[in-house]
Amino acid sequence: MENLLYYLALLLCPIMIIGMFYFMSKMNHTNQTQKSDVHSLQQDIHQLTEQNQKLMKEVQSLKNK
Repeated sequence: MENLLYYLALLLCPIMIIGMFYFMSKMNHTNQTQKSDVHSLQQDIHQLTEQNQKLMKEVQSLKNK
């Protein structure tokens, strides 16, 4: 019985390491996706800010007429 527990422990260690590497690589992929999403949102904000400035100028010019 003691030998069985010993071999079970020896088998569990590599299996747990493989699982750890799998989940770590999955986390890394998720972080890269989130970074690209943040970059995309920043570009959208920049475009909206430019559009807002143009519209504010247009409204101001209409008020001055």
